[in-house]
Amino acid sequence: MQAPTPDPPVSKSLQIGALRWTRVAGLGVAIAVSGQFSGWNYGLTAGGWGGLVVAALLTGLFYLGFTQCVAELAAAMPSAGGFETYCQRAFGIVSGYLVGMSVLVALAIAIGVVANFTAAYGKSLVGIGAWPIKAVLFSAVLALQLRGAREAVGVTMWVGAVAIGVLLLFCISMAPFAQAGHLLSQSGGRLFTHGAVGIFASLPYALWLFLGVEQAALAAEESADPGKSVPKALTIAVITLLLAGLSVVAFAPAGGGVEQIRGADDPLYAALTSPFAFGHENWLTRTISGGALIGLMATFFSVVYTSSRQLYSLSRDGYLPKWLSATNRKQAPHAALLVVIAIGIVASVFAPEKAMLLVIFLLSFSYLVVLAVFVRLRAHGRDIPRPYRAVGGVFTAYATTALLLLVLGACLVQEFEGMLYAVVVYALLLGYFLLFQRSQQQQQRT
Repeated sequence: MQAPTPDPPVSKSLQIGALRWTRVAGLGVAIAVSGQFSGWNYGLTAGGWGGLVVAALLTGLFYLGFTQCVAELAAAMPSAGGFETYCQRAFGIVSGYLVGMSVLVALAIAIGVVANFTAAYGKSLVGIGAWPIKAVLFSAVLALQLRGAREAVGVTMWVGAVAIGVLLLFCISMAPFAQAGHLLSQSGGRLFTHGAVGIFASLPYALWLFLGVEQAALAAEESADPGKSVPKALTIAVITLLLAGLSVVAFAPAGGGVEQIRGADDPLYAALTSPFAFGHENWLTRTISGGALIGLMATFFSVVYTSSRQLYSLSRDGYLPKWLSATNRKQAPHAALLVVIAIGIVASVFAPEKAMLLVIFLLSFSYLVVLAVFVRLRAHGRDIPRPYRAVGGVFTAYATTALLLLVLGACLVQEFEGMLYAVVVYALLLGYFLLFQRSQQQQQRT
């Protein structure tokens, strides 16, 4: 099967060399930082506080290893297509397309999930309804992203830095209320509610603390010296998220109580206003909740950036209609931006605790294929220039694969019906691709 012939470019290319490593690292933190504000707390129900902490450590190790593999691939093949580009090189166009679409759909759904979490904090803080907040978010992100990569990532990086500062302020504020007894669940008063099974069940929610950080590698095509900037940026981003995530997982339940926050869409606010902590709103709780909104917006802006670049790349490489790779005067892919935002609006209608498991499953599937790509190209891609080589090499890839299989298993166990829908979507996407490719080949013959 021959690779699809890319259509002629509709407009200019992306902003090559626009991003230094600090901006790429900031992008990685900003993409995932919303996981520190919402979503992780559902793991308290699945495995108790102890189960969630162990799961967070395991997923932190996973991301340290996985981003090493991604960094080597991104440095060797810097492209806005990211996973799609690597997979096409190793296994052909079908795998490249499926992985690229998996990442695209996951990130587009994540836009809606983060919008829901942002609306929850906004409602708690100012009492405004969810949809007015979402309307402002979607409008603001579109306006900013249309200004181009340098402006979009620059603003997002600073917003991500503010979010980390807010998390630090939250932990300091909760420290006086922290007690070991608050970490125990009411069902049996145990740290590990369901033992080893609870750790297993907590893995997807712990992964949410870091989810998407590797997508900063999509900025490799627009970064300066990707062989040095991307590996450094990804490692610093993961370490930053690991430290911030463990701090939040420690201080939020210890100060506010496991039972008070485990099912909340706005767990930091729930912890601050818990009877064990401040018990009511005050200037500090409002300040931190406002900062949480900023942190969520950082991820919101970043996910829109990365998903639009993924869609742009799929179109540019001939997998999707050419009009999706159009760029404006600022070299921003405006058509792709409009499409991913539309998908995000639809995804925001669904419950976040269900949608986030689908996002985790889709991205984890793509991770699995990328790890296989890494191993294959180490063995059969010796002609590829490698400005950077992953620490641990194939051993790192095998170890992270073992952890990833546990995450995929946990998603299947907890949301089996939803994962079946994902399989159906894959089948439909494959069918579309085969029909689209046949149409392209017929056009070339005529």
